[in-house]
Amino acid sequence: MEEICSAVLPPKLVVADLSCSSGENTLIFVSQVINAMSDSQQMELPDGLDVNTKPYLNKGNIYIAKTTPLSMVKLYQELFETDLSLFLKLRHVELISGGQMVLTFLGRKNEDVYRGDLNHLCGLLAQSVQSLVHKGLVQEEKLDAFNLPIYGPSVDEVKAVVRKSELFDINSAKLFESNWDPCDDSADHVVQDSLQSGLNVAKSIRAVMEPLFASHFGGAVLDELFREYARNVAKHLQREKTMYSVIVMFLQRR
Repeated sequence: MEEICSAVLPPKLVVADLSCSSGENTLIFVSQVINAMSDSQQMELPDGLDVNTKPYLNKGNIYIAKTTPLSMVKLYQELFETDLSLFLKLRHVELISGGQMVLTFLGRKNEDVYRGDLNHLCGLLAQSVQSLVHKGLVQEEKLDAFNLPIYGPSVDEVKAVVRKSELFDINSAKLFESNWDPCDDSADHVVQDSLQSGLNVAKSIRAVMEPLFASHFGGAVLDELFREYARNVAKHLQREKTMYSVIVMFLQRR
C-alpha cells in the first residue's frame, strides 16, 4: 500500500469486498490499509504538493457550469457514452430480433454542452449549497467534492452512441419541452405564481435527489437546502420561464 501511495499519490482509495464485507478478514485488511495510508502521509512529497490537496476539477459546482473545465465535461460525456452503451447492450439481449423500445429522458436542445437546460436547474441547486457553505452549515470541501451523476445529452449525442453500438436502428428521435413546475401544464411563457412554482420545482427535485444529497451532505441540512432552492428557482422564474428538454427515441433491434 505504501508503494502504491508513493507511486501515484491517490487522493482516495476505494476497497471493494465482494464477499462478506463485515467479516473479520475484511476488518483486519481495512485496518492494515488505513495504517499503510497513514504511514504514507509521512513520505516526502514533491515540492509544492500538499498531501491534503485534492484534485477537485469542478470547484463550487455540482454539474456542468460556465467555470467547469473542458476536461471535466469530457468525463461527463465519456461516462454517458459508457452507461448508454451498456444499457443498449443489455436491452439487445432481452429483445427479439425486430423488437422495439421507446426511450425517454432529459437532454438538451442545442449542441453547446455549457448551455443545456439541466445546467440552469443544477446551477440554482449549486447556488443553494453555496449559501449553506456561507452560513457555515456545509463545509466548502463537501461542495467541491460533489458532482451529480447525471448528464443531459443532445439528440445528436444520443444518436451517435446508438449508431456506434450497431445494435439498434433509430426509427424516430424527437425532442419536446416540459415545464419545470410539474403542476404547470400551460403552453405559454408566463409563470402565474413564481413562489408556488419554486416550491413545486423544489419538491419534485428533492423527491429525486434527496438520497444523493443526504448521503453526502447529511440529512440535517436538507430542509434548509431545499427552502433556499425554492427561493432561487422562484427568482429565476420571475425573470424567465424555463423548460426541460425531453428526448423521445424509438429504437428497433437489429
